[in-house]
Amino acid sequence: MSKIKYFDSITPCGECCDDCQHKLSGDCKGCRETDGKCIKMWSNGCEIYKCCLNHKVHFCGLCEEFPCQWLTAKICSWNPKGIDNLRNLAEQYCVIE
Repeated sequence: MSKIKYFDSITPCGECCDDCQHKLSGDCKGCRETDGKCIKMWSNGCEIYKCCLNHKVHFCGLCEEFPCQWLTAKICSWNPKGIDNLRNLAEQYCVIE
């Protein structure tokens, strides 16, 4: 599996839109496809998506500031294992690279 194929479906927060109920129902085309503006969740745009754009990284785990306090507070509100998942993704990304 190539890095590009696998990591294209990874969102900035380390999730994957492929199995998201909003994408499967057609309510959203995906985080990257909509520039972080999921109709059902982030109509004004996802702050994590914007932050990754500003830091020029594909997902948070690749950021020089990872794990920052801002991300930790934000992501742990819906995914208690989010920081660990991002760390694991970054390790996989570096191995494939």
